[in-house]
Amino acid sequence: MPRALITLLLCIALVGTNGMILSPVLTDIAQQFGVSAAVAGRAIAAYGLGTMFTALWLGRSLDSFGVARALRYALMVAGLSEIGSAFSQGWVMLVGFQFLAGMGAGIALPAIYAITGAISPKGHESRYMARVLLGWSVSLVAAVPLGAAISDIVGWRVMLGLTGTLCVALVPLVLTLPAIKLPARTTPKMARLKPLSLPGGAALYAICLLFMISFYGIYAYIGDHARQAFSLGSTAAGLIALFYGAGFGLATLSAPLIDKLGRQTALRLGLICGAGLLTCLSLPNAFSLLLPLVFLWGWVNHFILNMIVVELNALAPANRGAVLGLYSGTTYLGASIGAVLLGLLYERFGFIGPSLAAAGLHLLALLLTLNRKP
Repeated sequence: MPRALITLLLCIALVGTNGMILSPVLTDIAQQFGVSAAVAGRAIAAYGLGTMFTALWLGRSLDSFGVARALRYALMVAGLSEIGSAFSQGWVMLVGFQFLAGMGAGIALPAIYAITGAISPKGHESRYMARVLLGWSVSLVAAVPLGAAISDIVGWRVMLGLTGTLCVALVPLVLTLPAIKLPARTTPKMARLKPLSLPGGAALYAICLLFMISFYGIYAYIGDHARQAFSLGSTAAGLIALFYGAGFGLATLSAPLIDKLGRQTALRLGLICGAGLLTCLSLPNAFSLLLPLVFLWGWVNHFILNMIVVELNALAPANRGAVLGLYSGTTYLGASIGAVLLGLLYERFGFIGPSLAAAGLHLLALLLTLNRKP
């Protein structure tokens, strides 16, 4: 794998860890601050809001500012904010630091995706994107479970401080990325919401929003659900991230299947299978039965996310910063809505409430694909 792709993969892994690490330790945070899991989950929503804010506000400026330089600054902000989160004296303070960490992610993610698109050989975009997206699997398979285990041993504060420090430590490696030459722009800088008016753009962003509400709403609370239902600690709950990440990562081996099926068919099949899996997540009466379902959920979600990002990269190659900035904004708007809305369902109905709602969102996204031209 080229060195640049390894660097981008590591960036995704660390940014992904920052965004995913709270779920397995949410029960511990809630207990320490004397609040419910849904209230503690507002920190996850705040991270999403911070990401959405900077992705929408600054995403279109990445092309002129320089995507590699933006990535360096973003990693610093995200890392220092996670270190600040470790010193939070209450859930409100934690929410504030997570908002700042999200702001860093809101720049880092579109920058990473834009750099990937720029360095990908023509005709191999899906394969290169799949390799970079493997960073999410590294985060879920290794970093999040390890972080959960560290939290069990020395507490969640030390764990957050460590993840923030590693994020800052990655900045020197980003300095080694090659200079990125974007296609010459023949039009003025794209307005923030302009990608919505591109052919197929509105439907694609709507599909993305529904998918992300579903994913983040379930991921935020599945750890607490498992800990309460099966009397687990944070280390065991971290296995959920591990199995999800393993499925997400191993799906990379099936990337050629996308070319055979076609992008639209792969996306539709992914949404259908995802809806079925989400419906089943609340049914297992043993932790050993839940984990295989989580693995399959990760496998299917890889295809859905791959298709969304590849299609977005193709919308406007000369304005990838704007297109992917809006993507990150959409993603984390979905994260915020999912953490709050599905959290309310979780408090009232138990885990079956958000699982059924998430499955319904997949089906709505499927309907949108039927009216969208490739």
